[in-house]
Amino acid sequence: MKSRPPKWADNFLSWYCREDLLDEIQGDLYELYERESRGSKRAANWQFVWNVIRFFRIKNIKKKKPAPDTNLVTAAMLMNNLLVFIRNFRRNPGHSILSLFGLSIAFACTFLIALWVINEFSFDRFHQDSDRLYKVISHVDANSSIQTEFVAGFNINTESIPEVEEATHISTGSRWPHELCFWPENETGDCVYFNGVYASPSLFSTFSFPIISGDPDPLKDVAQIAISESMAKTLYGEESPLGKIIKIDGTKEVAVAAIFQDIPSQSSITFDFALPFSILKRQWGIDDNALQSQFFNVYLKTSTQMPAGQLSEKLNQPTVIGEEYLANKITYEAVPLTDWHLNNSYENGKSAGGRIEYVRLFILIAMFVLAMAVINFVNLSTAKATLRAKEIGVRKAIGAVKSSLVVQFMSESFMMVIAAFLLGLGWTILILPTFNTIIDDHVTLSLIGGMNIVYLLIFLVTVAVLAGIYPSAVLSSFQSSEIMKGLKNTGGSLNIRKVLMAVQLCLSLGIILFSTVIYFQLDFIKAKNLGFDKENMIRVEPTYNLLKTYDAFKTEALKSGVITNMTVTNANPMVIGSNTIAVDWQGKSPDSQISFQTIGTIHNFPEMFGLEIQEGRDFLPVQQTKDSLASEALISKTAVAFFGFENPIGQKIRIHDYLDCEIVGVVNDFHTSSLKESMQPVIIYRNVITQLSGIYVKYKPGEAEAALKAIAKSYETFEPNTTIKYWFQDETFDSLYKTETIASKLVLAFSGISILIAIIGIVGLATFNTMRKTKEIGVRRVFGASHSESLLVLLKEFVWVSLLAIVVAVPLAWFASQKWLNTYAYRTAMPWMAFLLISALAVVLIVGIIWIQGQKTIATNPTKSLRSE
Repeated sequence: MKSRPPKWADNFLSWYCREDLLDEIQGDLYELYERESRGSKRAANWQFVWNVIRFFRIKNIKKKKPAPDTNLVTAAMLMNNLLVFIRNFRRNPGHSILSLFGLSIAFACTFLIALWVINEFSFDRFHQDSDRLYKVISHVDANSSIQTEFVAGFNINTESIPEVEEATHISTGSRWPHELCFWPENETGDCVYFNGVYASPSLFSTFSFPIISGDPDPLKDVAQIAISESMAKTLYGEESPLGKIIKIDGTKEVAVAAIFQDIPSQSSITFDFALPFSILKRQWGIDDNALQSQFFNVYLKTSTQMPAGQLSEKLNQPTVIGEEYLANKITYEAVPLTDWHLNNSYENGKSAGGRIEYVRLFILIAMFVLAMAVINFVNLSTAKATLRAKEIGVRKAIGAVKSSLVVQFMSESFMMVIAAFLLGLGWTILILPTFNTIIDDHVTLSLIGGMNIVYLLIFLVTVAVLAGIYPSAVLSSFQSSEIMKGLKNTGGSLNIRKVLMAVQLCLSLGIILFSTVIYFQLDFIKAKNLGFDKENMIRVEPTYNLLKTYDAFKTEALKSGVITNMTVTNANPMVIGSNTIAVDWQGKSPDSQISFQTIGTIHNFPEMFGLEIQEGRDFLPVQQTKDSLASEALISKTAVAFFGFENPIGQKIRIHDYLDCEIVGVVNDFHTSSLKESMQPVIIYRNVITQLSGIYVKYKPGEAEAALKAIAKSYETFEPNTTIKYWFQDETFDSLYKTETIASKLVLAFSGISILIAIIGIVGLATFNTMRKTKEIGVRRVFGASHSESLLVLLKEFVWVSLLAIVVAVPLAWFASQKWLNTYAYRTAMPWMAFLLISALAVVLIVGIIWIQGQKTIATNPTKSLRSE
């Protein structure tokens, strides 16, 4: 190992000495030092320090250059740098393409994630007064915890709150009476389903849903409807629909009063038509008193922006929420509408995030992928420095100063980054349709506008600087005297590159391990026994006429042979979606607040959904068109504990203050919501069939197509004037975990990309390491080293890099995965064997790449690698 002079003295010389004299003086001092150090290193050090001080003369000290010389960047220089960049790209296409490809893929990932994030943050911000809009939600102190419902009472009275300009109530849903079928004018055939809302007259003045034509206040009249552009075009073509009469459910006539602009996809409130609440009362057959006791979506618009907490306090005043609700331990909370889309998850009455968690996750992934690509660029650039050492030496020998070299190499980095940026933009345009399919949304490049363009430019400059600053510093620091005499290893610090490689492998492993946990959790969800049967089932949207002829409809459908069973309910057992505390029984404590989930149905519900009757019996079969309410109920095993009954069979309960039921049986527990929530107590009660809203059809396995034809034929027989609308029960399950499924697909895709970028990085560092070890391997081969022994010389450089990456990545991935799994009440065990297998595969991959890279060097005749250059 060659002796080196005192570093501080060498740095002092570089600091004060003129750049045009530095190479000559420094070269002579190095040569003198090398000769003196053969005798006494200490004497050589003292002599070197004395020589540095001796040359500290006025004529040798750097002088401030005239103003014209300070302009290092000229058009000619930039053109020259561009030509040098193109020549180097063509001279080393392998390394250059790897750098360009890695950066462009990282840019594409970043663009896609940025578009998705911008889209997520833009929800509900298109409203003109978005900062003054709030959604009111309810918290119920029940079951020894606080449960949150995303609705509020219709009877909320905000007149005593001076800051509230308007309170708007909206009834939404995906089934009747919100999902209605309309017939296009002057056309025969099927009707078309549209989804709508029932709302207060202030709907269009509270929100920015622009009225294109017609009455600007269309919901003030009980017999008017407002429809969207798309709905108007579907029903009436190019003809104006204003004043046209539309029949709701074929009976209630309303006039088209206004056409509004199609609701943007970035809206939490979406609808094709809007009707006044008076129509909803007629649909449900209720009066004003019954309407006042219902809960709906409630939105407030304030005169000025105010803290949500302050508004929440005002909402819980007795004059606003009502004494009855306060006595039932119900409280309201105001949530800014612009926060609702990303923060709509609550645990025990407190905000627990929501989609914002996935937004943060993918922002982090984008940063990781981009960091990995920048590390690749740095490693490949510095590894390529060996090939450019003589070029830099010649440039310095003919007068090039360090600052001009920095400009040159930084400009080359900028050119590479800009080329990768443009290529990444091309990848983005190419991949965007597939990306939209994965996320089930429609994002476009038009989202990048306004200040986002400025942020994009800042981002581009930042990446270019980060990617170029270290390679520029390394390349420009070469001394021509050292390069020509072979006194210096080029390519910068190997340890720094190894650290960067360890960081890159750690990030890549972390993403892969986290995506593995997501996969195992989704697999766990799919395999989890929900307590009921959801397979081979279709949900049909009924009409009032179809419900009245249900028995005949069922008999006709069963004749097909592929339909095995049928029932009717008012809630999907997979996702009931709402709770009630309005349940009373003898012996209930006055202070007790217990929240139940309820399902109204008919006698064969347990048989249809595969529930087990653990005690008692099922409902007795009765004529389904009976008008009076039957007084029988089944309760789940968890509900028995909440009631406190030792023997529940025969006990009387009252639901909603008007349904008196006798408990006739106990069924097994079953999940009625996402596995993120604990098992809820459930009451299944018999109800009049005309007050139910969904027909569930069971069919033979593998006979889905035949079942659809059979049910459609029976539907047409009894309801010839309406088009059948149906869903598969599996679709409900998929929508319940839609966010998780999208996240898993995206993480899986980015895991593959991170693996690709990591491979590029390993190839880059392995290439440099092989070049650096070429002569050493040649010497070993001359002295009889085998192929495997020579290969170990290359492998040992990567041992600690791989181990460090694994040691850091595994606990970090475990911590992040555990935190994510804790959001589920029911979750899979941590897949340690998968962690071990992935870590082992990573080591095998690294060894394989190095083996492939090293084979050519090891197989080369050692006399060629040892020849003098």
